[in-house]
Amino acid sequence: MFETTYDGPTTTTSMRFGDRTIQIVRPAEPDRLLNDAAVLDLNRRDDYMPYWAYLWPGAYLLAEVVAREAWVPGTRALEIGCGLGLAGLVGVASGLTLHFTDYDECPLRFVDRSARASGFEPGRVTTARLDWRHPPTDRFPVILGADVLYERRLVPLVCDVISAMLERGGVALVAGPYRVATEELEACLSTRGLIAEAERVSATPEEIPAVSGTLHRIRHRA
Repeated sequence: MFETTYDGPTTTTSMRFGDRTIQIVRPAEPDRLLNDAAVLDLNRRDDYMPYWAYLWPGAYLLAEVVAREAWVPGTRALEIGCGLGLAGLVGVASGLTLHFTDYDECPLRFVDRSARASGFEPGRVTTARLDWRHPPTDRFPVILGADVLYERRLVPLVCDVISAMLERGGVALVAGPYRVATEELEACLSTRGLIAEAERVSATPEEIPAVSGTLHRIRHRA
């Protein structure tokens, strides 16, 4: 198990997407993590950085998409590389039952705090550490991923996780701003029997300027 340690102040922010409102609990001083001994050690060994402590553009984009989807209440969903879990928390507010996963245990504790602050029933939210290099056999009808394709080396790992954990007939929604790495996504998916449809998406969060990017709807090839 890998877990960074954040001992600084936290902040709670109310966020609204469509008609869904959630509470996000997060580090108020995320840069403190850059001095964490565990982070420094893992960065040397595994090129790890605690990006989870920030809300990235893809999280806002995916949250906007999730808020407008017509979900069947109680549908099980998996968020990979969840970080602070913004999109997944919006999914819970929209009726999904979410399993949040990340490489680091620390962000999962923040997700738990956000779920409680948002008033969600405990059974609607579960968390677990997930190393994309070793995906489990659990399968989900919905997989969410925000800003998980920011480096080329991550593209095959994300494709492997989706291939291993997406139910037949299910859909993976992966969103983010334009990144060079995403140009390799469709070819990589194809080698794993997956196909993707891309669409332009945008969000106008109150915290930051308007963001735009791409949503990839990924499915198993029929």
